[in-house]
Amino acid sequence: MKRTITQIFVVLFCLWFFQKGLRPKSETPEEFQLNAFAHLPVKYEGRKKPLDTFARNLLTVLSGKQSVRNPDGEKVEAIEWLLDSISGTEHAADYRVIRIENIDLLASLGLGEKDGDHFRFSYRQLAPALVTLDQAARSAFAKDSRERDLYDRQVIKLANKLYAFQNVLSSFEDPSGTPQDQIFSTAQRYMTLEGYSIPLVIPPTAGNDRWRPLMSVLLASHPAMQGISGHEISVDPAAIHFGVMLAAYREGNVDAFNQQLFEYGDVVRAESPEAFDKVSFEVFYNRLNAFMKSAQLYLLVFVLSMFGWLFRKDGLISASRTIMMVAFVPHTWAIIARVFLSGYPPVTNLYSSAIFIGWAAVGAGIILELGFRKKAAGIGNLVGGIAGFSTLLIAYFLAGDGDTMEQMRAVLDTRFWLATHVITVTLGYMATFVTGAIGVFYILSGLLTRRLDQETEDGMYRMMYGTTCFALLLSFVGTVLGGLWADDSWGRFWGWDPKENGALLIVIWNAIMLHAKYGQMVKHRGFAVMAVFGNVVTAWSWFGVNQLSVGLHSYGFTDSASFWLIMFCLSQSILCAAGLTPAKRWKSGAVQ
Repeated sequence: MKRTITQIFVVLFCLWFFQKGLRPKSETPEEFQLNAFAHLPVKYEGRKKPLDTFARNLLTVLSGKQSVRNPDGEKVEAIEWLLDSISGTEHAADYRVIRIENIDLLASLGLGEKDGDHFRFSYRQLAPALVTLDQAARSAFAKDSRERDLYDRQVIKLANKLYAFQNVLSSFEDPSGTPQDQIFSTAQRYMTLEGYSIPLVIPPTAGNDRWRPLMSVLLASHPAMQGISGHEISVDPAAIHFGVMLAAYREGNVDAFNQQLFEYGDVVRAESPEAFDKVSFEVFYNRLNAFMKSAQLYLLVFVLSMFGWLFRKDGLISASRTIMMVAFVPHTWAIIARVFLSGYPPVTNLYSSAIFIGWAAVGAGIILELGFRKKAAGIGNLVGGIAGFSTLLIAYFLAGDGDTMEQMRAVLDTRFWLATHVITVTLGYMATFVTGAIGVFYILSGLLTRRLDQETEDGMYRMMYGTTCFALLLSFVGTVLGGLWADDSWGRFWGWDPKENGALLIVIWNAIMLHAKYGQMVKHRGFAVMAVFGNVVTAWSWFGVNQLSVGLHSYGFTDSASFWLIMFCLSQSILCAAGLTPAKRWKSGAVQ
């Protein structure tokens, strides 16, 4: 009865935890209807989405956060910041949303760490330094990518941010006369080559079957356009309503803003109802924020399980198991929601691979926990908790590049191979990481505690052996399917591309582990050390080859991950060396 009551309490806590922040701030008829504005559709970078998503993504690119404080110090959501920016309110340029971390770059721009809010600066603060930044950007862009140092890369990164921001502002209003009117010509050329687009907020209507930017539609309806090259004035009611709505917001006219907002919605629903498909669901998905909330619960699972396992507290282990299972539900729902919204299988880029690997690892942790309650209770919780938290934390930082549900490159846009090869090989990554995580706990518990008794050691070894078998099967089948995809797309099965080599290394390493076990070259401790080194092999295939920026598979290049990848591989190598410490020095005593 006591355990049942505890589990009910844990479930109720989790339900309360997930509903926090789900409901938007209540708005009276006398206030700006920001919630309704957040539900308006926009097409950006080839994907239709609500303005809520667009605002969150843009703010994340600029500042690394999805909320910001206004000049008065009040916390506001991304949608309010976006509306201030595109309508041109007086304090729009005072939001500290542009993140600059490099000390040398700050010094060259005449700024200091003390001038910002956690390394975030406003557009007004940067305006006097735009000429200096423009010159530095020209110099950096002129260099070969291999010759650019850290300062050059940071200059390009900042220039790209500002141009993307300027690109958005210019599609809504004429920026002349504002601090934002200094566009980086070099950055503009670079960003255009990279395929950056402008937001399109006017959906297809009568007489026009494509999405269009607001400013171009408004200019087309201006009387000055009459008679130019046979042009006839075409007044689009949706564009007029949207333009008047922004003007009303800039002037603080609540009634006019709300009236134009709802009239715009009525026009779009009447002439282009499909524009609102999935929009409300995506806003709900954004506000639930299931991945980060699940990550926080997974961290709680890990902490409770660690204390429960070390001190043999079955109550803590049971509670953490329940929390992990509850957190796994919204994690699963969010992945399914992404599939529904994007129209693609669950793994399409580095971000989605991180959340999928974490999801599968938590599922594996639940299975291990339920299957080894007697011999190694709590280990499945530890694996699921740390894997779920760490992978979702990685995904959080990967989301800093913008929309995580972007359209696929043409060569990758095939749902069959994404649903077969990519999912299978990603599950192979997961199984190898799970094996390595168990190996880490094996070494640490043996070296530092007396908790690794013979029964627990045997249970952990059986876990590692079973997951290694799955890892070999999944990584091998996934690699073969990748070859078939390559043959279908590029006309060759294998080309010794870095990514292909990385996938092969995982297969080979898992095979080596099993051969060493069957040949009795290693016992439990040696197998654990090899499992930990498997983390290095897998991390290199998952992230490392993308850092090379060479080959046909470097689609997920992200320079910021290099340092943390090196630190992770170094930590795993140190653990491997620690695992080779003579067994007599282990606190748990002699191990096999």
